[in-house]
Amino acid sequence: MMRRWVLHPFLLAIYPILALFSRNVYETRPIELAWPILLVVLGTSAVWAVWWLFVRDVQKAGLLASLCVVLFFTVARITEIANHQLSELSAYWVQTSVRIWPPYAIAPEIVLFLVLCALVVRWVKKPGTLTAALNLFAIVLIAMPVSWIALAKASTESRATRRVEPFAIAPSAESRPDIYYIILDAYARTDVMQALFDFDNNPFLESLERKGFHVTRRSTANYCQTPLCLSSSLNSTYLDDLVQGLGRDQTELRGFIGRNRIVETLRPLGYKFVTFSTGFEPTEHPEADAYYAPFHQLSEFHRLLVDVTPLGALFLNPSRADLFTMARERVLYLLDNLADVAADRTPTFTFAHILCPHPPFVFGEDGEDVSHRDDRFFLTDGQKFLGTAADPEIYRRGYRAQAIFLTRRIEQVIDRILAESPEPPIIILQSDHGSGWKLDMHSLDRTDLKERMSILNAYYFPGQRYHELRDTISPVNSFRVVLNTFFGGRLPYLPDQSFYSTWDDPYAFIDVSSRVHGRLYDEEPQATPEASELEPEPDSTSGE
Repeated sequence: MMRRWVLHPFLLAIYPILALFSRNVYETRPIELAWPILLVVLGTSAVWAVWWLFVRDVQKAGLLASLCVVLFFTVARITEIANHQLSELSAYWVQTSVRIWPPYAIAPEIVLFLVLCALVVRWVKKPGTLTAALNLFAIVLIAMPVSWIALAKASTESRATRRVEPFAIAPSAESRPDIYYIILDAYARTDVMQALFDFDNNPFLESLERKGFHVTRRSTANYCQTPLCLSSSLNSTYLDDLVQGLGRDQTELRGFIGRNRIVETLRPLGYKFVTFSTGFEPTEHPEADAYYAPFHQLSEFHRLLVDVTPLGALFLNPSRADLFTMARERVLYLLDNLADVAADRTPTFTFAHILCPHPPFVFGEDGEDVSHRDDRFFLTDGQKFLGTAADPEIYRRGYRAQAIFLTRRIEQVIDRILAESPEPPIIILQSDHGSGWKLDMHSLDRTDLKERMSILNAYYFPGQRYHELRDTISPVNSFRVVLNTFFGGRLPYLPDQSFYSTWDDPYAFIDVSSRVHGRLYDEEPQATPEASELEPEPDSTSGE
């Protein structure tokens, strides 16, 4: 059978997809595999059929199809591989970063491909033995990612999908204010912004206060990773129960964000769930009631897959040119269009996750394009970003410039929302976590916790009803305050706690509250308030 059946072209075509999935198995949903596998099987079949028309030999056509598959999945990366290897070798004389012109790297591979095709056509007379060997090789090759995927999924306990229950509230017959939850990803708290990035954003905070905002100056994040932070804040709970049995699998966090407890509580009141495109899979929710995007886009997994093939150039609109430009367009589109939601006459809950000032750094202080297009496009932060940078100061300079730009633009957005809203809205302007210049996602000891956990936290409430906001309030309590203040809720407030976890083991939470809670960047620790100090009036009962 191994001699007769031609399996290797298809297995070799599927291998890169499964290999990429295995490296991202805890962040990518299995459904993402369906279209890529279907397309490569169809494409490989077409290439095989074309070669058969030429050579009139099924097995020989299979050998030629496998050569085409290998070329397809390597030609787009050959320049990067050559640059990396030559840069490493340069250490033997003068260490330098080598950049060669792509055709110089691609041409030898294409020549080799043509030579091998000619050898198969002219010299391979009995392809059965070679077919059997390649079949065996391809089976062993594909068994490696399949085994890893199976082990990873086996580590996740079998459990029913968890749905959060809405809060029990008793809203009055008053009007329903629009609610905006605006997340500035990795926007540092003002004391950190000054200490680490030499940017004084106090004028921005004071301007917010003049507009009627309440700014809490000592707020901290509950978690250190975006999917964890937003899963917690949008469900107004800590994650221990929600993530029980997930192992290291992060794919379910997307559901906790998109089908969150706040939306489930507000929908029966007639609220529409509005989101914008982010380019970050956990916060991409086109299934929302209203989803706005500047262009049709691939998922993050599909984008990474396309990026390793020549198809990458075809999926990028020439007017956009590259992924850096697309990242800029998403941010600018959201900033330009967020206030337009106010024109909707139905009450809205708008979740606007702005992937900025988080890397990549694509905006200068005045919004100019400062993208480093010699580097690959990544959404990495902390030590992962610094590992790709020649100079650690690139982070500090890039972050500072991007934060200055975003600060100016978000104030303009706030002005528009307030001016164009028919009734005063509720606005929560918050960062999910702090900046990541001194973050190590693999080591607590090498992480500056005060930098990572200190966040921007500002509230605009109709009627200036800020009596339940504390200066140390954390995001897990933000919507509890909103529901208690405006929707007749009697929800207890949770202790404001902060947890660190690594990227590789995201649910192994380490309580670091005593090291960050209530502290400005250069201050000593302060006592953490007890949960009882944070609760509403004594006659309140839990609505959970």
